[in-house]
Amino acid sequence: MRNNTRIERIVGIPLGAGLMLLAACAEVQQTLEENARRSGNPQLAQAIKGTGTLISGLLPIGEEEEQSLGTSIALQVVARSGGLYEQPDLTRYVNLVGRSVAATSDRPNLDYHFAVLNDQSINAFATPGGYVFVTRGLLKQARNEAELAAILGHEIGHISQKHMLDVIQRTKQIAGISQAGLAYANQDPRVFQKLIDTVTKKLLDEGYDQGKEIEADRLGVIFAARVGYDATAYLGFLNRLRGLKGDDRTLFKTHPNFSARIAEVQSVIGSKGYASTGVVLADRFSQVSSKL
Repeated sequence: MRNNTRIERIVGIPLGAGLMLLAACAEVQQTLEENARRSGNPQLAQAIKGTGTLISGLLPIGEEEEQSLGTSIALQVVARSGGLYEQPDLTRYVNLVGRSVAATSDRPNLDYHFAVLNDQSINAFATPGGYVFVTRGLLKQARNEAELAAILGHEIGHISQKHMLDVIQRTKQIAGISQAGLAYANQDPRVFQKLIDTVTKKLLDEGYDQGKEIEADRLGVIFAARVGYDATAYLGFLNRLRGLKGDDRTLFKTHPNFSARIAEVQSVIGSKGYASTGVVLADRFSQVSSKL
């Protein structure tokens, strides 16, 4: 009970208040579409449906462009990952935890949205602009709220460090879109679609390079610990996955092996002086995750 009170004080939002952070998974879809319409470029809204164009000025990628590109990629992630899991209470809960962690990140002012994918694989994804997805399979492997906070913190780390924007910059060349060719891309929906398709495929099939994954692990622990969660909890999650898959790197295709990731998290915990005295909230997580 004291743990619940403490975390509510840290977060500033009691779980039982019923705040509609995100009413249902369907609202995630609506938010994505509304963001596209509000981008100030009516062509972009068409592009998200596969018939529009790339916003000009893609290089450099500013925050408005980041949000617009992230919306397009997020829609693709949902479509290619079994759709959204329609469980409003679970969605609200994941948003509560995720937004609490995001508020301590290096980019707290983004409008973050979190959703559960109806996919039994063990994975999570983040797209530019603040969209974070976790699969049902991943949530089934977690044991408490502190683990979930670090998992979401890992994805928030990708967003805060603009890892996907780096991928997009490189992918423009892969997709045949040079800086000089952006004016052409602005007039040809096929060029825009090729860019989004290529980036989404890389995110889902290949992931980030090992350096980015290690950085995201480090930041995930730090962000979660800033809220008050037990930083050592993430070690339990990583050890559990290593027990399932060993160090063969087939679970997360481009992640470092689990031993390397565990060593990095232990290093962060030691250097920051984190002790295993933070909030875990296993009972609360168990109650909500039973809806999986």
